[in-house]
Amino acid sequence: MTEVLQHRAAATAAAVLLSFIATGGFLILPLLVGAAATDFQLTEAQVGILATAVMGGAALSSAAALLWIRRVDWRRAVAASMLLILLAHFGCLYATGAEALALLLLLTGLGGGAAYSVALTVLADQAHAARYFGLSVAAQVTFQIVGMLLLPPFIADYGLVAVLALLLALNVAGLCLAWWLPAGGLVTPHLEGGRLLPGVPALLALLGCFLFFFNVGVVWAYIERMASAAGLSPEFIGLGLAIGVSFGIPGALMASWCGDRYGQVPPLVIGGVVMLASVALLAFALSGPGYIVALALYNFSWNFCLAFQYAAVNRVDDNGRSVAVAPAFHGFGAAVGPVVAAIFVTRESYLSVHLLAFAGIVGSVLLFALSVRTGVPHSAAAVQEAA
Repeated sequence: MTEVLQHRAAATAAAVLLSFIATGGFLILPLLVGAAATDFQLTEAQVGILATAVMGGAALSSAAALLWIRRVDWRRAVAASMLLILLAHFGCLYATGAEALALLLLLTGLGGGAAYSVALTVLADQAHAARYFGLSVAAQVTFQIVGMLLLPPFIADYGLVAVLALLLALNVAGLCLAWWLPAGGLVTPHLEGGRLLPGVPALLALLGCFLFFFNVGVVWAYIERMASAAGLSPEFIGLGLAIGVSFGIPGALMASWCGDRYGQVPPLVIGGVVMLASVALLAFALSGPGYIVALALYNFSWNFCLAFQYAAVNRVDDNGRSVAVAPAFHGFGAAVGPVVAAIFVTRESYLSVHLLAFAGIVGSVLLFALSVRTGVPHSAAAVQEAA
């Protein structure tokens, strides 16, 4: 029994670490594309293409995981994914143009999405999965903050090579961690030979993920522009963003501490209310202090809610695959939000940003509540805890 528990702990730790290693390029995306823009003298349109390559590749790969996540050896899948990322990042060192760089970054996104899907599914198969989802989110935010703080001086001296060196080191670590994972997940009667597509409750939860990140995409796309229009200085805006992102760590750790104590819907409602308060501050009190408080509340609630979203999907997941595709719904929501907002927003008024964010938050919470109310708890984690 002790050996089993030790193996499970090692697999959980590996999955938490892989959750930021696999998504490393996305987590420090502004630094990655910024360094590439300087080294390759890219236009704004080309910078956008690079960002889309990373995010789009990850979203597509996560969506495709629905087809294979319960059918393959997870160790080999993660090892192959990390090797693909490693080779693509190595190729970036020798890329000579924006087109080649975009193709290589697309490959890193494809590999990262696949590895992240496996990591989430490993965590979903553990008892008290919400606790580990919270640790996973905290690890991602911590890496993001450390990268944002420490990398810029090295980028100033070495350019894109500095970013790629860090990512390559992470890729090697990810290859090693792959063998700490289980070869496969917990197989239960309702998973083995079950339906491929999610049931209605799981689909409602996934749509809740989509709407939540629809709101995130809207706000995050215009958060700097709103502050600039309010007359805040670029230096203050940068400081506010750094402080705001740092509040994601206590948000994720709070979610990990809560775990399954309060279910999924009550924490999501509380997080949604806090997030609505932050949007209200951005709409009605966009002063310097108000901006920092709004960013802190927004990032705290964002990362607090994220763990419970994964837990809610896992709770009503009747095919053992839905958690793996949740990042795809997050990614597509984040991509659609700014496009919709761009139709309505003007330099003089960001009312559409606030209204769309409000709709995304409220709609997301309602969908999760409906999903949990109509779904039957039969996650692999529940079966494992009872065993």
